[in-house]
Amino acid sequence: MIFYNAHQTEDKILDYNIFLGAILHDIGKFYMRTENSEAKTTISREYDVFFKEAGKHAPRHEDWGAYYVQQILPERFKKEILKDVTNLVLHHHKPSSYSQYLISVADKISASVDRKDIEEDDTSADKSKYLISILSQICLDKNEKNSRKTYYKNLTKRYEIKYPTDSFNSNARNDYQNLWEDFSKKALILKNKFEKSLNGIHFDLEEYVSAIYNLIRIYTYNIPSAFYYSKPDISLWAHSKSTAAIAFCLDRQLKKEFSQENERVRVLESINTKILSGRGSSIKKGEFPYFCLVKGDISGIQDFVFDTKMDGALKALKAKSFYISFLLDTVARFILKKENMPICNLIFNGGGHFYLLMPAYFAEKVEDYQKEIDKLLFKAHRGSISILLETDIVDLYDFSGNFGDCFDRVSSKIYRKKISKFRNVIENQELKFFEPYEDYEQKCPHCHRALRPKEDDPDFCPFCESFVEFGEKLMKSDFIKESWGEQIEFSDFKNIEDIFEAFGRKIEFSNYSEKVINPVNNTIVIDRNRLEKLLEKNNNLENRKKSDDKFEIDFYEALDISTHAPFKDENNLKTIDEISNSSKGIKTWGIVRGDVDNLGKIFKEGLGKDSSISRVMTLSEEFSLFFGYYFNRLVSEQQSNIVVIYAGGDDFCILGQWDVLPHTAHKIYTEFRSFSCHNPDITLSMGFEIAPDKKYPIYRVAIVCGEHLDKAKEYQREDGRKKDCFAFGGNFVGWEDYEDVEKLKEAITDLIGSKNVSKALINGIYAVCNLKKMTQTQEEIFKSWRFVYFMARLKERYKKYSKDLEDVLQKIIDKKSNSLYKHSYLAARWAELELRR
Repeated sequence: MIFYNAHQTEDKILDYNIFLGAILHDIGKFYMRTENSEAKTTISREYDVFFKEAGKHAPRHEDWGAYYVQQILPERFKKEILKDVTNLVLHHHKPSSYSQYLISVADKISASVDRKDIEEDDTSADKSKYLISILSQICLDKNEKNSRKTYYKNLTKRYEIKYPTDSFNSNARNDYQNLWEDFSKKALILKNKFEKSLNGIHFDLEEYVSAIYNLIRIYTYNIPSAFYYSKPDISLWAHSKSTAAIAFCLDRQLKKEFSQENERVRVLESINTKILSGRGSSIKKGEFPYFCLVKGDISGIQDFVFDTKMDGALKALKAKSFYISFLLDTVARFILKKENMPICNLIFNGGGHFYLLMPAYFAEKVEDYQKEIDKLLFKAHRGSISILLETDIVDLYDFSGNFGDCFDRVSSKIYRKKISKFRNVIENQELKFFEPYEDYEQKCPHCHRALRPKEDDPDFCPFCESFVEFGEKLMKSDFIKESWGEQIEFSDFKNIEDIFEAFGRKIEFSNYSEKVINPVNNTIVIDRNRLEKLLEKNNNLENRKKSDDKFEIDFYEALDISTHAPFKDENNLKTIDEISNSSKGIKTWGIVRGDVDNLGKIFKEGLGKDSSISRVMTLSEEFSLFFGYYFNRLVSEQQSNIVVIYAGGDDFCILGQWDVLPHTAHKIYTEFRSFSCHNPDITLSMGFEIAPDKKYPIYRVAIVCGEHLDKAKEYQREDGRKKDCFAFGGNFVGWEDYEDVEKLKEAITDLIGSKNVSKALINGIYAVCNLKKMTQTQEEIFKSWRFVYFMARLKERYKKYSKDLEDVLQKIIDKKSNSLYKHSYLAARWAELELRR
């Protein structure tokens, strides 16, 4: 959904024209890079007046873009409702009307730090035609800034993930042609669908624009925005989206300050003059402060998500983690709806916070929104969850300088605000706030509402049970159907859906199997990875349909979260007991939690002076893609009993059979390192904890796991390098050592489990580890000969496996230095748990 149907009819047409004009303003760059000679001949003939007037000898990207827009817009839209879109694309470098100036200025602001003074049309180097992965350019050491190896992304759709490489195809034209062919085919299908509906009674402009927006996101995600002498590390998608967001901020702010259109045009002309190529140094702090950056931040996630009873725990955990993400999304869109702003102004949502780019006047309204949010969430969760809002004014200087500073300033305000959560509620209730609140005789220990005992469940709580029910629907459904209307006042919230409705958002779940045509504008794909597999399974059925009637997944918005869970059959999820019983060795489960190291520093310092809004958006989307769609695919491919509790933004938590989790964690790590171009400044630390018993409270294991993750981020090597660590049950392993630990564990389990060597081997390793500790405490010489002698006796006893035992000995004791392998205890403990009957 783009505008949530919130704005007035008289403004609707203008808004849709501006939106499409901004999102499509550079689509000609994509088309032009195909070097389609037939299209070039046609465009040269039809647009020669325009490019010759500009002093060019061949069509510019504006001409290619305008020509293509004419091809894809449905006839009635093109002639009546969206008649200005083509001109907005054609004249965005030489504007004459208010709408054209909006997009022209927004385009320049978005790219003010990104561009050098050279036109794309004048360069043809293949190297420039591939997008440099922004992850390869992150550098936290100023002295090494120019030593970073450059990695290039493949020209693929957003969800066709291929790792960046340090080389590129010398024939970019073929790659562009293949991608363009797929894109234009989808755009034509979309046009035909709407031509068909326009001939009848019903048509929905919102639906068409939503589909175009989603297509552009998917197909321009890995395309560079522009070719310049500076590195092309900004995607066309990020530039197009930020241009649209800036255009709407300018439009709303200028309309508030100036009633006449000619006054607004004069202001835009002034901005345009300021930011023309080579004039950036003339921009001063405080000039044109027409924007504000809004941050929404949620607190109380860990306690809320993991505080659940064991019955139905997996479903509740899934629902709660999804709820946190979807609640933030709801609040962000609630603000956009009320302020009549489009979805492109939601810059980022993930990892427990969102960012909006809004007109400057919104800063005066933020406290009113805070009061409303505080009131609703305090009623819903009694203070256990809060969402804080803060803003910071953004001027033209911020866009032309380091935009990362804006994120830093607003985050600092949020941090200070956390000491006064629910201040509005406290001020409103005064001393009554501190009195006993709903002191029921039978109170739910999790949500603190009154219990409603049943014969088979004396601790039944309807509100908590709604999370279990929601979690089951979430994992079994393909779509969320949403509708926005008036806010509903609730005396109390009986279930999770009530909270969304309190913000005006009503949701329902549906499935692909229902064969109901879901409107693009109010349908969200829950798990794109799962739906892709379903569509592949039904490929023959889909292929028999006419192209216009096929389900096109690329038209729909998809959530950037992971929802994978194991099913024992088509309808039933596996329980924690069933997951535990599938483990090798000890029959229990475990949890792995992880997040990106130094994330705040990466955003604040990693881009250096090149931290434009488009680069920040590109960087944010890269993390979201990995920890959302790709993470889901990665875990599902492990074919193990693993539940993704949450994953999105920059962190994750998975629960599963304990024995497969270390390997899965390492797989996630190695894939992330490849995804992030093996950049030494982009690493991932994790904590892993095993439940003592399968009935052990999830909350306690998750807390300990989180504590160990925090300590993993304090891990330091002898050379001073920090973090990048795996905390295995309180044992801290640098990821570079993980494979050696696993190999030693495998050698031990093979000897004992397959070759029937005595378990005394494990006890012997424990003994030598204890001996090492004692000698360190007493400052004595480490007597490694005791373990060497112990192993000699084992080799004598198991002569057949003497060589295997010698290999273990050499891994544990370095005879030259008389030292003990630092992870010997962990390897032995790991093997013991795996061998336990």
